[in-house]
Amino acid sequence: MGKHRGRHRMRTEYEKGFAIREWTHRPGYYVVDFQIGGRRVRKGFPSLEQAKTFCQEKRVEITNKGTQTLNLPEKVRADALAAMRVLQGTGVSILAAAEDYVRRHPTTLGETVRQTCDRYLETMQSNGRRSLSIYEKRLKFNALCKAMGETSTAAVDEADIRAWALARGVSSTTTEAYVGAGLSLLTFFHGKLKARGSSDQKPPVTWDVKVVTDIFAKAAASVPEIVPALTVLFFAGIRPHEMMRLSWAQIDTTARLIRLTGEQTKTRTMRNVDLSDNAVAWLTARRGTGLIVPSRTAYRRMQVKLMEACGLADWPTDVARHTFATMHYNAHQNAATTMAQLGHFGNPQTFVTHYKGVQAPAADVAAFWRIMPGKKEKSRAVRKGKAH
Repeated sequence: MGKHRGRHRMRTEYEKGFAIREWTHRPGYYVVDFQIGGRRVRKGFPSLEQAKTFCQEKRVEITNKGTQTLNLPEKVRADALAAMRVLQGTGVSILAAAEDYVRRHPTTLGETVRQTCDRYLETMQSNGRRSLSIYEKRLKFNALCKAMGETSTAAVDEADIRAWALARGVSSTTTEAYVGAGLSLLTFFHGKLKARGSSDQKPPVTWDVKVVTDIFAKAAASVPEIVPALTVLFFAGIRPHEMMRLSWAQIDTTARLIRLTGEQTKTRTMRNVDLSDNAVAWLTARRGTGLIVPSRTAYRRMQVKLMEACGLADWPTDVARHTFATMHYNAHQNAATTMAQLGHFGNPQTFVTHYKGVQAPAADVAAFWRIMPGKKEKSRAVRKGKAH
């Protein structure tokens, strides 16, 4: 047979029995493609070393799973084989059958919700998760355990989690946060590393320029101590937990940037964040020392007071960061630039896909970056000798 027209051979290397191919149309990008349990797995990596590391880890994982199976008592293996014969043709797995049995026989409790919560938190601790993340998860798990702590985790499903969260009588945003914590517990219990998304993609929640303008006006008049925090959230795209750890020493209005350390960022890498004209103006007007917010409790108290002044019933999670991302991307039309500001280091196409449906009129984008302190705030900066 002759050569197939249009086909290209990919350069292939092997690591621990896995084939690693360099993508023909994307030099420097490597793909590991293999079958496991009758399911095709394909993973891409930006470097050959990362691809090789994945192959090494996957080989250890497969070996360990095989060893665990061999370590099972003979009777357990025989029971498993018999159960597979009984379930043959039904499309039901042994695990699903066992979970259904526990659900129908609540006296056979197995691990309780409280025990699963404890195990989840211990895993977070051993994986080196931040203390703030563990603290926030523990708060939600404590509430869950008060309602169903002694219930078998296997007997709990998504409907139970949503009913519990709704019964708390909190805002819709907070309700979804509790639902998310509960569902993450169930996926952890079932041994899944990541829950598969089954709903339509939703655009990020943002506020329009009129709302943001009103927030800053009311903040300057009623809660001036929250202005620096709002500035880095709305006009610099800082994450809320990064803002909580941010000190004035890291804010350089002369160089027009914020220097974040690895201890502060989500990715644990240093990051410099550029400051816009209006960000510099607001930070200059309210310049202080120490942390820009004294504590989480103090910030929450200020936020509640500001919400009352603005007539806001809810403050969606990351709404300031999402608003910044939308306005910055619409202003620059450069995903890589906006991602660098946000501290995102993934595929730019993912970012564009997420934000391409969030368009803001050019006039609103321009108005957003013109939200400036009033004359009273500017004169305050001059009196303090902090103007640059």
